[in-house]
Amino acid sequence: MHGNINEQPKPDKPVEQKKRRTITLTNRAPIEIVEDEWPVIAEGACGCPDNGQPWGWDISIHVRRSKYARVVVYGSFRSWDESDDDNDQRIRVGRLLTYSPDESVVWQAVLDVGEDLRSRIAHEPLRKHVVYATDACFAKLPSNMVA
Repeated sequence: MHGNINEQPKPDKPVEQKKRRTITLTNRAPIEIVEDEWPVIAEGACGCPDNGQPWGWDISIHVRRSKYARVVVYGSFRSWDESDDDNDQRIRVGRLLTYSPDESVVWQAVLDVGEDLRSRIAHEPLRKHVVYATDACFAKLPSNMVA
């Protein structure tokens, strides 16, 4: 037997797993992205936080741009009521812009995702809140969003 009995072989450095995300698109199959390669360039959200209440809701819209200047705009709505499962709802929608879009195409995609959400929300009084999420998203869009 050679060497010190206490010597242990050094383990190979583990391969770092990149965080992946599946994004639901409207009326088509979802896409899967590596988050580091598609950073969020704008987002907007509103809702009624949990705060220990047995019910609540939230709406969010995100814009991500890949390093190849492709853009995905997606949104979600979630509502829950612990006392009435019939009031629970989860919606996911999105648009993939598969070419280098100009700003007006991105703006229209944000509006379209907002409308996709609004048309699917079952509880009518909550539909009006989608505009707050879209407004917040527009406010955070960088002026140089397309390169």
